[in-house]
Amino acid sequence: MRPVFALVGWLLAGPLLAASPCESGPPAAAGDAVLLLDFDGDGRQDRVWFLPAGALPDARGRAADPWRRVQRSLDPNAALLVVDRGRGSAACVLIQNRRFFATPIWEDGPPPVGVLQRSSAQARAWRGMTRGWRGEGVLLGTEAGPDLLLYWDGRQPRIALGRDLP
Repeated sequence: MRPVFALVGWLLAGPLLAASPCESGPPAAAGDAVLLLDFDGDGRQDRVWFLPAGALPDARGRAADPWRRVQRSLDPNAALLVVDRGRGSAACVLIQNRRFFATPIWEDGPPPVGVLQRSSAQARAWRGMTRGWRGEGVLLGTEAGPDLLLYWDGRQPRIALGRDLP
Protein backbone atom coordinates (compact mmCIF):
# COMPACT_ATOMS: atom_id res chain seq x y z
CA MET A 1 0.00 0.00 0.00
CA ARG A 2 2.81 2.45 0.65
CA PRO A 3 3.73 2.91 -3.03
CA VAL A 4 0.13 3.95 -3.79
CA PHE A 5 0.19 6.59 -1.05
CA ALA A 6 3.57 7.79 -2.29
CA LEU A 7 2.18 8.09 -5.82
CA VAL A 8 -0.88 10.00 -4.64
CA GLY A 9 1.32 12.34 -2.59
CA TRP A 10 3.58 12.92 -5.59
CA LEU A 11 0.58 13.69 -7.82
CA LEU A 12 -0.86 16.15 -5.31
CA ALA A 13 2.46 17.92 -4.89
CA GLY A 14 3.05 18.11 -8.63
CA PRO A 15 1.95 20.70 -11.19
CA LEU A 16 -1.69 19.61 -11.03
CA LEU A 17 -2.27 21.96 -8.10
CA ALA A 18 -1.52 25.65 -8.52
CA ALA A 19 0.64 27.21 -5.83
CA SER A 20 -0.91 30.00 -3.82
CA PRO A 21 0.36 33.48 -4.64
CA CYS A 22 2.04 33.57 -1.22
CA GLU A 23 4.01 30.39 -1.97
CA SER A 24 5.16 31.66 -5.36
CA GLY A 25 5.82 35.16 -3.98
CA PRO A 26 5.48 38.49 -5.72
CA PRO A 27 6.41 38.63 -9.39
CA ALA A 28 9.81 40.14 -10.19
CA ALA A 29 8.03 43.04 -11.92
CA ALA A 30 6.37 43.99 -8.60
CA GLY A 31 9.74 45.27 -7.31
CA ASP A 32 9.14 48.44 -5.31
CA ALA A 33 5.40 47.80 -5.18
CA VAL A 34 5.82 45.12 -2.49
CA LEU A 35 4.92 46.58 0.90
CA LEU A 36 6.68 45.31 4.01
CA LEU A 37 4.71 45.74 7.22
CA ASP A 38 3.29 43.92 10.23
CA PHE A 39 -0.26 43.65 8.86
CA ASP A 40 -1.68 41.29 11.47
CA GLY A 41 0.15 42.65 14.53
CA ASP A 42 2.00 39.43 15.39
CA GLY A 43 5.42 41.08 15.45
CA ARG A 44 6.56 39.40 12.21
CA GLN A 45 7.08 41.05 8.86
CA ASP A 46 4.34 40.52 6.29
CA ARG A 47 4.28 41.35 2.58
CA VAL A 48 1.54 42.89 0.44
CA TRP A 49 1.51 43.15 -3.35
CA PHE A 50 -0.97 43.65 -6.18
CA LEU A 51 -1.59 41.27 -9.08
CA PRO A 52 -3.46 42.63 -12.12
CA ALA A 53 -6.41 40.83 -13.70
CA GLY A 54 -5.41 37.59 -15.41
CA ALA A 55 -2.07 37.26 -13.59
CA LEU A 56 -3.11 33.89 -12.11
CA PRO A 57 -4.91 32.06 -14.94
CA ASP A 58 -5.05 28.70 -13.13
CA ALA A 59 -5.61 29.98 -9.60
CA ARG A 60 -8.02 28.24 -7.26
CA GLY A 61 -9.05 28.92 -3.72
CA ARG A 62 -10.93 31.53 -1.75
CA ALA A 63 -10.68 35.31 -1.79
CA ALA A 64 -11.96 37.77 0.79
CA ASP A 65 -14.05 40.76 -0.20
CA PRO A 66 -13.80 43.02 2.87
CA TRP A 67 -16.07 45.64 1.27
CA ARG A 68 -18.96 43.16 1.43
CA ARG A 69 -17.54 41.08 4.30
CA VAL A 70 -17.79 37.83 2.36
CA GLN A 71 -15.52 35.13 1.01
CA ARG A 72 -15.91 33.83 -2.51
CA SER A 73 -14.18 31.52 -4.93
CA LEU A 74 -11.11 33.18 -6.36
CA ASP A 75 -11.79 34.73 -9.76
CA PRO A 76 -8.62 34.20 -11.86
CA ASN A 77 -9.78 36.92 -14.29
CA ALA A 78 -9.99 39.64 -11.63
CA ALA A 79 -7.22 41.65 -10.01
CA LEU A 80 -6.25 40.84 -6.46
CA LEU A 81 -4.25 42.14 -3.55
CA VAL A 82 -2.10 39.48 -1.88
CA VAL A 83 -1.35 39.65 1.84
CA ASP A 84 1.36 37.18 2.81
CA ARG A 85 1.17 36.98 6.60
CA GLY A 86 4.38 34.94 6.63
CA ARG A 87 3.17 31.59 7.92
CA GLY A 88 2.57 29.58 4.76
CA SER A 89 -0.44 29.24 2.52
CA ALA A 90 -2.91 29.05 5.43
CA ALA A 91 -1.99 32.64 6.33
CA CYS A 92 -2.21 33.85 2.73
CA VAL A 93 -5.04 36.36 2.37
CA LEU A 94 -6.30 37.14 -1.13
CA ILE A 95 -8.37 40.30 -1.46
CA GLN A 96 -10.68 40.67 -4.46
CA ASN A 97 -13.35 43.17 -5.35
CA ARG A 98 -13.85 43.34 -9.09
CA ARG A 99 -15.51 46.73 -8.95
CA PHE A 100 -12.88 48.46 -6.77
CA PHE A 101 -9.78 47.14 -8.54
CA ALA A 102 -11.23 47.66 -12.06
CA THR A 103 -10.67 51.41 -12.06
CA PRO A 104 -8.02 53.34 -14.03
CA ILE A 105 -5.97 54.16 -10.93
CA TRP A 106 -5.46 50.41 -10.37
CA GLU A 107 -5.12 49.44 -14.02
CA ASP A 108 -2.58 52.09 -15.11
CA GLY A 109 0.83 52.50 -13.54
CA PRO A 110 2.01 51.33 -10.15
CA PRO A 111 -0.66 50.26 -7.64
CA PRO A 112 -1.72 53.07 -5.30
CA VAL A 113 -0.88 51.40 -1.99
CA GLY A 114 0.95 52.58 1.10
CA VAL A 115 1.65 51.56 4.68
CA LEU A 116 -0.10 53.27 7.58
CA GLN A 117 1.90 52.92 10.80
CA ARG A 118 -0.40 52.57 13.83
CA SER A 119 1.77 55.01 15.77
CA SER A 120 1.46 57.79 13.18
CA ALA A 121 -0.66 60.91 13.59
CA GLN A 122 -2.61 59.91 10.46
CA ALA A 123 -3.56 56.59 12.09
CA ARG A 124 -5.21 58.37 15.00
CA ALA A 125 -7.78 59.81 12.58
CA TRP A 126 -8.78 56.25 11.59
CA ARG A 127 -9.12 54.84 15.12
CA GLY A 128 -12.86 55.44 15.51
CA MET A 129 -13.56 53.63 12.22
CA THR A 130 -11.38 50.56 12.78
CA ARG A 131 -12.92 48.25 15.31
CA GLY A 132 -10.38 45.69 16.55
CA TRP A 133 -7.54 47.02 14.37
CA ARG A 134 -4.26 45.17 14.92
CA GLY A 135 -0.95 45.68 13.21
CA GLU A 136 -0.28 48.20 10.50
CA GLY A 137 -2.74 49.20 7.80
CA VAL A 138 -2.61 49.34 4.04
CA LEU A 139 -3.84 52.54 2.41
CA LEU A 140 -5.64 51.85 -0.88
CA GLY A 141 -5.88 54.72 -3.36
CA THR A 142 -9.16 55.66 -5.00
CA GLU A 143 -10.10 57.71 -8.05
CA ALA A 144 -11.72 60.29 -5.75
CA GLY A 145 -8.42 60.91 -3.96
CA PRO A 146 -8.99 59.89 -0.33
CA ASP A 147 -7.65 56.53 0.70
CA LEU A 148 -9.40 53.51 2.12
CA LEU A 149 -7.76 51.59 4.93
CA LEU A 150 -7.34 47.83 4.73
CA TYR A 151 -6.65 46.46 8.20
CA TRP A 152 -6.67 43.20 10.18
CA ASP A 153 -9.19 42.83 13.02
CA GLY A 154 -7.63 39.69 14.51
CA ARG A 155 -9.66 37.29 12.37
CA GLN A 156 -10.11 38.79 8.92
CA PRO A 157 -9.30 41.78 6.71
CA ARG A 158 -11.58 44.80 6.96
CA ILE A 159 -12.04 48.05 5.05
CA ALA A 160 -12.50 51.44 6.70
CA LEU A 161 -13.82 54.34 4.66
CA GLY A 162 -12.36 57.76 5.38
CA ARG A 163 -14.74 60.48 6.50
CA ASP A 164 -13.73 62.62 3.51
CA LEU A 165 -15.07 60.17 0.92
CA PRO A 166 -17.89 61.48 -1.27
